[in-house]
Amino acid sequence: MLSLPVFFALADPYTEAEFEQLRNEINKVSSKSPSRAISKTNDILAGHVHKLTVAQQIRLLYGKAWFQIQTDDVNSAIDTLSQCKLMSARVSDPTILFSYYSLTAGAFSRLNMYERALENYLSSYHIAGLMDTEQYLRQTENNIGNIYLKLGRYEEALDYFTRFYQDAEERQLPSQKAVGLNNIGEAYFGLEQWQKALSYHLRSLQLREAHGFTYHSSWSHHNLGRTYMALQQGQRAEYHLRQAIDIRRQGKGLADSIAPQIDLARLHIQQKDSATTLSLLNEAIDLSTTLGRLQEKAEAYQLLREYHKQLENWQKALDASDQYMQSKFDLLEKQAATGVAFYAAQMNMATKEKDIVRLTQENELHKANTEAARTQLLIVIISVSVIALLTTFFILRIRSQNRILTATLGDLKHTQKQLLEAEKMSAMTTLVSGMAHQLNTPLGLVVTSASCLEDKLSKIRVKLTERQLSSNQLRRFLDEAAEMLTLTARNSARAADMIARFKTISASLDSSESDQFEVLSYLRDKLPLLRQSLPVHVEVLLEGDNVEIFSHPEVLLKVISQLLDNSCSHGFSEQDSPRVTIYIERKMEQVIITYRDNGAGISKDKQQQIFDPFYTSQLGQGKLGLGLNIIYNAVVHVLKGELSCEDASSGACFVIRLPVQLQVAE
Repeated sequence: MLSLPVFFALADPYTEAEFEQLRNEINKVSSKSPSRAISKTNDILAGHVHKLTVAQQIRLLYGKAWFQIQTDDVNSAIDTLSQCKLMSARVSDPTILFSYYSLTAGAFSRLNMYERALENYLSSYHIAGLMDTEQYLRQTENNIGNIYLKLGRYEEALDYFTRFYQDAEERQLPSQKAVGLNNIGEAYFGLEQWQKALSYHLRSLQLREAHGFTYHSSWSHHNLGRTYMALQQGQRAEYHLRQAIDIRRQGKGLADSIAPQIDLARLHIQQKDSATTLSLLNEAIDLSTTLGRLQEKAEAYQLLREYHKQLENWQKALDASDQYMQSKFDLLEKQAATGVAFYAAQMNMATKEKDIVRLTQENELHKANTEAARTQLLIVIISVSVIALLTTFFILRIRSQNRILTATLGDLKHTQKQLLEAEKMSAMTTLVSGMAHQLNTPLGLVVTSASCLEDKLSKIRVKLTERQLSSNQLRRFLDEAAEMLTLTARNSARAADMIARFKTISASLDSSESDQFEVLSYLRDKLPLLRQSLPVHVEVLLEGDNVEIFSHPEVLLKVISQLLDNSCSHGFSEQDSPRVTIYIERKMEQVIITYRDNGAGISKDKQQQIFDPFYTSQLGQGKLGLGLNIIYNAVVHVLKGELSCEDASSGACFVIRLPVQLQVAE
C-alpha cells in the first residue's frame, strides 16, 4: 500500500554538492550489492528528510527503484515509482515525470512485458518532446527501438536506432555511437541480413575496444557470436561467445553472462558436442535459478530438451520439457502479479491525490469563510459608528430597520446554505456516477479476465500433476492465458488513463509559471509540435495581431491543443480538407482569440451543455466527455478569462477572452 508522503518545511536544504555526496555513498554500496544499496537509501531518506527537498527525495527513490529492478523485486519497484509519481505533483521539473515513465518501462521490460514497457516509453517520449531537449528525445527513441526489437518489429526498430546513432555521431559521443551501431546490427540480424549485421557489430566492437569500454564490449562479442552462428562459422562464433561470458563474469555481471552461455550451448548442440553442451546448460540453469532469471531458465530447459531429443534420451527430454513448462508458468505468474501490483498502485495513488485535492479545497473554503467574517465585522463597526452620530429619531428608526434586515439576512443565509449544499451534492452525484459508469466496463473486464485465468491455471496444474496434460491442451491454455493477460493489461491501462484524465476536472489545475510573451509568435513556434500530436493532417492558419501579454503560456498551449483534438475527434470525420483558423486581436485590456474550424459544427441545443463534465456526442466510442470541460476550467480558473461557443455559419467557433496582464496571487 502507498502511504501519503509527508513534506517538511526546509529551513536550510542541502545544496546540490551536498546532495551528490549522499548519492556517492549509495553508489559505493551499490557497486557491491544492490540490496545493500536499497537499505542505505532508506537510511538516508529517514535520517535526512528534514534537509532534503522534494525533488531530491524523488531522485533518491528513483535510485532505490532501479536497485529493486536489478534485484528482480519488480513489484516493490512499481510501488516505489508510484510513490514518486504522487510526490512529483509538487515539483515543476519535467525530467522528474520523464524518469518515472522511463523507469516504469524498464521494470516491465525486465519481466518481458514489452507491450506495457512500450506504453510507458511512449509517455516518456511525449514528455521529452515537450522538454525540447535532444538528449532525452534520442535516448528515449533508442529505448523504444529496443522494445520494438524484442517484439520482432525490426523495421521500426531500425528507424529509431538509426536516428539515435546519427545524433551520437553529430555530437561525437563514442559510447552512444557504439550502442547505436550495436543496436542497428541487432535489427539487421532480426531481418536475417547477416552480413550487414556482422559489419555493424564489428564496428561497434572496434569502437568500444578503442575507448576502453570493456564491459560494454561484451554485448558486441555476444552479438558477433550469434551472427557467426547464423553464418555457420562455428570457430569464430565460439570465440566471441566465450569472450562475452568471460568479460561479464569478470565485471561481476553473472546474470548478464547467462544469455551468451545458452547461445554457446546451442552452438555445441549444432556441433553435436554432448559433454560440453550438458555442462554449459546445467551451469546456466543453476545460475538462472539462483539469480531468479525465469526467462533464461526457461530457454535453458528448452535447449536441454532439444539436446536430449538429439541423443534420443526420451525420458530426460520429457523431464526437461516439464521443467521448461514450469519455468514458463512461473514467469507468467510473476508477470500477472506485477500487472496487478501496478494497477493497484495506480488506483491507490489516484485515491491519495483525491485526498490531497479535498484537503486543499477545504483549506481554501476555510480561508474564504474567515475573510467573509472579517468583512462582515468591519461593516458592523462602520455601521455602529455612523448610527452613533445620528439623532435619536433616526436611531430608533434604524434599529427598527435593522431588526427587519437581521431577520431577512438570517433567512437569506439559511436559504443560501441550503442552495450551496444542494449544488455540492448534485455536482458530487454527477461526478461520482460519471466516474463509476466510465470505470465499470474496464474494471469489470479486468476482474473477469483475472478470475477466468485463475480458474484455468488451477485446472492446468491439476492435469500437469496427474500427467494428463497434452501438448494441445498446453498450447490452448497458453494462447488463452496470453489473450486474457492482454485483455487485462489493455483494460488496466484504459482504467488508469481514465483516472489520470479524471484528475484534470478540478478547478485547481496545475499551471505553468507565468511569463511575458507574444501570443502569435509563441503559437507559431509551437505549431509544429501541435501538428505532430494530431491524428490527421490539419491546415492551421494563425492570423491577427502579435499581442504581448503576461499569463501562463503552457496552459494556453494546452487549451489550443485540446481544441484541435476536439475538432479532429468530432468535427472532421466527414471533412476531406480539414482547416482551422486562429485569429488574435486586442480590445482594451483583453486579448481575444477566435478559434474556427470547417467541420460539422455544433448545434444550438448542444452549445449549452458542451462544457459540462462527461458530456459527449460519442458515448461508447472511448470518449469521456472531459475535453471541453478541461478547457473551460483552464481558461476560467487558471488564465482568469472567459470561454464561449459562438454561432457560426459553418463549423465550430470558440472565443477566448484573456486579460493582457494576469494578476498573480502573492
